[in-house]
Amino acid sequence: MKFPALAALIAIMASVPTAIAAEAPIVARAPVWVYLEKVPGRFDGVTLPENPPARELDELSRFILGGMVFGWNFTYAPGDASRKVTESFSLEPIKVIDERDPRFRILEVSADFPRLNCWAEFTYDAATLRRQSYWDSVVFKSAKGRGTGNLNDGMAGVKEAYANALKQAVRAYARKIEKNKPKEIRGEALLRETPRLFADEGSFVAEVRVILNVRDMIPYSVY
Repeated sequence: MKFPALAALIAIMASVPTAIAAEAPIVARAPVWVYLEKVPGRFDGVTLPENPPARELDELSRFILGGMVFGWNFTYAPGDASRKVTESFSLEPIKVIDERDPRFRILEVSADFPRLNCWAEFTYDAATLRRQSYWDSVVFKSAKGRGTGNLNDGMAGVKEAYANALKQAVRAYARKIEKNKPKEIRGEALLRETPRLFADEGSFVAEVRVILNVRDMIPYSVY
């Protein structure tokens, strides 16, 4: 089947001057995948996903792109056995990408059992480019982390793996800049590179590289 209008459009685009082509929009892009089944190949005693895989793919795509474009606020309290303090880490998106946001797209969706794959894209506008300029400050430092989540927990396990990877990155960075264990660390984190997610021995494993802005590092009071 031929599409004359499409052929004409391609011809016009090919003739666009290089100077105009250089003004093409800046796009954040990441490969994303989810399992077509909660635990591939297993149905015995395992509850199937509450949401269809396509919806989970959309949810995870917005989660990852949100971390690459806007980042997260975090609060981390290191564990301290001598003070009977349990380690805790919380993560909140600075801004959630709405599913109707025209800057967000899911492309090249394909099923390759046991995975449903896609490329997720977010097109920067003036506001988000300013946000990126803020993160490009030399004041902020990079860190990397690796975390795991329970494979049987589906999407919750994926997000747990990412949260644990971010916690590890914050902890590793804090150890470099502060020799005394702090009571609490608060700040912002931005995914600087496309994160890696894979399954290994019953766990989701996430590997991330982030830029960190530590706003507060609260020490234990000395009496």
